[in-house]
Amino acid sequence: MYSVLDKDTMALEIVPYLPKTHRGFAPIVPLVEIVNAFLYKFKTDVQWHQLPVKALLDSEVLSWQSVYYHYRK
Repeated sequence: MYSVLDKDTMALEIVPYLPKTHRGFAPIVPLVEIVNAFLYKFKTDVQWHQLPVKALLDSEVLSWQSVYYHYRK
């Protein structure tokens, strides 16, 4: 897994400011891993459809559309 920041740093300084789900399903993947995918995208300036989600996420494999959905939210 590629790691841009430490998971503790992301969990303490970034994730609390993200909106929580009020309706619908909760995310399958922890928000820390989704934030890691955001930061990887911004650091490397790769296109959304070329995001290596299989290498970035540990547990469940999401598509780049799912990562982009969480970014837009």
